[in-house]
Order: sequence, then C-alpha cells, then structure tokens
Amino acid sequence: MSMPHLSQLQRDYKDKQVTIIGLTSEDRGNSLEQVKQMVTSKGDLMDYTVAWDVERETNTAYMKAANAPGLPTSFLVDQTGTIAWIGHPLSVDIPLAMVVDGTWDYEEGPALMEKIGGERQAIYEALPTSPAQALNLLTKFRADYPLADKGLEGLHFTILAQLPEQHEAATELGTAIVKKAIADGSAAELNGFAWGLVDPGTELEDRFLDLALLAAEKANKISGGEDPSILDTVARVHFWRGNLELALATQKLAVEHAEGRMQEALQKAVDEYSEALESKSSS
Repeated sequence: MSMPHLSQLQRDYKDKQVTIIGLTSEDRGNSLEQVKQMVTSKGDLMDYTVAWDVERETNTAYMKAANAPGLPTSFLVDQTGTIAWIGHPLSVDIPLAMVVDGTWDYEEGPALMEKIGGERQAIYEALPTSPAQALNLLTKFRADYPLADKGLEGLHFTILAQLPEQHEAATELGTAIVKKAIADGSAAELNGFAWGLVDPGTELEDRFLDLALLAAEKANKISGGEDPSILDTVARVHFWRGNLELALATQKLAVEHAEGRMQEALQKAVDEYSEALESKSSS
C-alpha cells in the first residue's frame, strides 16, 4: 500500500526540493542485486529513491534510536535536518505539506497527528458493524482534513459497496478508481481492488463483478499474464460469475506459475472449482 502512495507524493513534490527515500538492507531473502532487479521491474510504480542500508547502520541510527514500533515507519526530516515527525507512511501527507510550507508546529503537530490517527481508526472500527456510520465519519474526515485525503478513495468505495442504497455512487467511484489504476499501469492496485470484491472471506451483497472483471483482466494484461496471485483473482472473478470452466482453466494456470506454499494454496481453489464443475455437470 505504501509504494504507490509514496510514489505519488514524490511526483507531487518533485519541484519542491522533497526527496522520498525507501530504505532496505540485507537479510536472508533480500540482497542488493534482488533490490536492484525489483526497483527496475517496478518502474514508475516505485517512483522514489531506494537506498541500501549497509550493515543496517541507518536502521540503528533511526529506528532503534527512536524506539520505533516497527515497519513500515517513516521519518520526516525538515530543511534543517531535524526530524519533524515519525509515523506511518500513509499518514505523512499532512506533516509533509506543513513542513514544506513552513506551518508545521513541532510541539503541537504530533498531537494533531495523533488526533487524526484516532479519527481515521474510528472509521475502520465502525465499518464491520455499521457501514452507514463509517460513511458519515469518512465524509467528515475528508472535509476536516483535505491534506489527508490521498488514498482514501479505496476505503470510500469499500464502505459504499456495503450500502445497497449507495450502489450508484459506489459504481461511479469504483469505475473512477479502476480507470485511474489502468491509466497508471498499476497491476497491483487493480488486483487489490478486484480481490477486495471477490475474496470469499468477505461477505458482500453485491460484488460488482463487471468492475472486478475489468480490474482483474487489466491487471493480468499489465503483468504479462504470468503472475499467480493475479491469475488467482481472475479465476475467482470467473467463478463468481458462474463461468466454472474458465475459472478452473485460469486457476490451473495460476498453479503452474506458482511455487512452494503459494502453489499449495492455489491448488485448493483448483479442487474447489473442479468439484463445483462436476456438481454442475451431474445436476
């Protein structure tokens, strides 16, 4: 989630002497060569600087010194080299904008961000039991904190999708989200959007399957048709749409491109679709 958000921020502030740096270091599953390959493969989706932390020296200087709670954590360093704020990357919009324009209050700012974080959390807490209340809270939040508005479209759609009376508004917003992700060439965003609609663990009265199919198929095309997680999503969309033959064929392709535990997990859906197809054929 942080990658597209930080990339967009870097583009927004490219002419304001702001440099966003993502930090990584060596571990058993992460080498400098792998990082270079990943950055190259992501292209514009990772549109900010990535630094290699030799022997985790920067991690020690920042994370341990600040007793940071864990990853992901962002450190906002102002024009004088002073740390202005520490927090989640998805919440950096407000302090960044205020530091850039010189209005950030170093004493009151953290308290403001804590208040904003609490109000944002209240939206997520209300969503499972009262989507209508969550919608009211989100509407107020977006009006009160326009600088924190980036990235909330997905949450807004999720809430609208659970309210039958908001079907038209949900369709309009969902379509806009998908079109933007297509224009940005973001397979990850498209796949995440589609999976949110077809995830069997999520109960939805309306799964907006036309939108889910558009998003999943575009994600598959952008990724080259060989990403097992995206193929898994495409297959699940076909399953919900009742096209069991295509769902099974696509899921088998997902298994072919997967490895290890992921392959085992995807095989379960192959078995599920096979059983559903057999049941349909015998009825």
